[in-house]
Amino acid sequence: MQGFKRLRIGDRGWGTPTLHGARCAVAVILAVFLPGSVPAIAQEPVRTEPVIVTATRIPEKVSEQASSVSVVTREEIDLKGAGFVGDVLQGLPGVDVQRRGTAGNMENIKIRGGKSTQTLVMIDGFPVNSPGTSEFDIGSLSSDLFEQVEVVRGPQSALYGSYASGGVVNFIPRKGTGGTRYGVGLSGGSFDTVAGNGSASTGGAWGSFHLAGSGYRSDGALPNDGTELVSFLGTGDLKVGDRQRVHLLLLSTDANKEIPIDFGSRRDSNHLETRRGFLAGARWEAKLSDALAVSASAGGYDEFLHVNDPPDPTDDFPFPFEDVTKSRKSVAAVQGRYTPGRISTTILGAEFEKDRITDIFNPPSTTYSRSLYLQEELRPHKGFGVSVGGRLDRNSVGGTEFNPKVAAYREFASVPLKIRAAAGRGFRPPTASEKFDPFIGNPDLSPEVSVSYEAGADLAIAKGRGSLSTTWFFSDHRGLIQFVDSVPGPAGFGEMRNVDAISRGVEINGSWQLTEIVGFAGTYTYSATWDKTNRQRILGIPNQRGSLSVLVTPASRLQGRVDWRVESDELDAPPNGGDKRRPGYARVDFYGRYLWTTGSGETPQVALTGKVLNLLNRDYEERKEYPAPGIHFLLGAELSL
Repeated sequence: MQGFKRLRIGDRGWGTPTLHGARCAVAVILAVFLPGSVPAIAQEPVRTEPVIVTATRIPEKVSEQASSVSVVTREEIDLKGAGFVGDVLQGLPGVDVQRRGTAGNMENIKIRGGKSTQTLVMIDGFPVNSPGTSEFDIGSLSSDLFEQVEVVRGPQSALYGSYASGGVVNFIPRKGTGGTRYGVGLSGGSFDTVAGNGSASTGGAWGSFHLAGSGYRSDGALPNDGTELVSFLGTGDLKVGDRQRVHLLLLSTDANKEIPIDFGSRRDSNHLETRRGFLAGARWEAKLSDALAVSASAGGYDEFLHVNDPPDPTDDFPFPFEDVTKSRKSVAAVQGRYTPGRISTTILGAEFEKDRITDIFNPPSTTYSRSLYLQEELRPHKGFGVSVGGRLDRNSVGGTEFNPKVAAYREFASVPLKIRAAAGRGFRPPTASEKFDPFIGNPDLSPEVSVSYEAGADLAIAKGRGSLSTTWFFSDHRGLIQFVDSVPGPAGFGEMRNVDAISRGVEINGSWQLTEIVGFAGTYTYSATWDKTNRQRILGIPNQRGSLSVLVTPASRLQGRVDWRVESDELDAPPNGGDKRRPGYARVDFYGRYLWTTGSGETPQVALTGKVLNLLNRDYEERKEYPAPGIHFLLGAELSL
């Protein structure tokens, strides 16, 4: 309940695009936020507040962030009834997740009117974006595997480099806790869908381990629309003495997906994609003194993609297509943290990254990146903070880039109000696929550069019963890499081009606990994106999105939730050409959960769950030519020991 009441989603924004240059932005932000005669808030709200690591690379409370962040805890994931991580992200302001048809199909994350190639996706702090496309398909990730999801909006290249020019999403896996615990779940529903999961964990003074697995299969809503997914997660934390810790991570995903849509055929009968991913990582942390801590990490993410599409009798242009893509991302990093007192924390780090990709149509490609970053977190007194940082990247494709960022926040005692602002720069070099794809590639592509400003405010209402947050943002994208169909390209139907573009908008988020039984939460995002070079909207970005949720808790063990989601039209790139406009839509979902507990402790317990999706049976598409399923349901049970 408390998680539902809290406003996580406050992008903070107010500012003006007429500010020129980082110096002007820094001067204005510091002028607004330097403490004067108004004292800071005397104490933190009385509640357990989530801790976020992604925004600054060190654990801090959400209320102490100068960046625009959202945190979705395990409690809130359960309240959403989310089956996949894309469902977890729905309803966060500034975050757009669109699924190509049924569950398990391709999903990418876009932030603040940017492209999915500008969103860095991490799992437990290890990057997983594809070296070939610069994206990460989250469609095969089950929400059962994760304890928390952290979202940081706006350019984060000052800390995370090239993939983070639009923002960062970090999926934090579940970990072992004290004692030994087991869990199992099973559900089934429409389209012959069956899903299951199991977990085991143990922990003690020595550390902890957690093992989990999940599976999902469904026939889908259309012919040749089936999905089979299997995932395995293993995490471990080992204490070495009083001041050292070793963290281990293994994640394996295996997805087989039938694709009912194809180029030249609106209904494909034999298109199949197989995608396998394997992530392994290790992190060592040591506290050398009360003021100094160091860490070192290394990890690698391997991905295998096999696309097989024999010709269909109904194809307008029948031809077989088959491709095998293999990629590997390897990362090694060291970081030091110096905290001489409560006022200042200095973070200094270095990273090395190697990306390699091979496929049938292109020669093997290898990219190297070497980076140094420095971040200063200043907290002169309670309720006031400044973050200043920069990162120097030397990329074998994009050259050498320096990306700074400055952000600040201020709390006021007279009203429960916090204001914040930030300005930063991000960049992204073109990938091998964007440059050398035989159909739409362009070897003359240059790196993208984004300069962004944001500002906003958070307000607590009625002693914490309600909350309201608003954000204004503006981004200037120079050399944005975008598919342009008005030029012939290698195959005669368009190619990747550098264009100049802008995105600007407003995000509003609020919640209200009406009674102990009924609570409300809502979000609204307006993001206007414009391709200045070709004078048209950026493809795949709706101008408006909104959501309204009602949570009803008639008893401590019984909860129900209704979500209403609306999205405006957008321009898209339909596989078979024609009208680019994807109409807007509205959808209603229902989720219910009953928890039965036996014994005196938290376990054993049984949870009975049920959800009905697209309750009003609307016909709509999230992406052009990929119809979403009509009304469908899923019923399940979960046992914890």
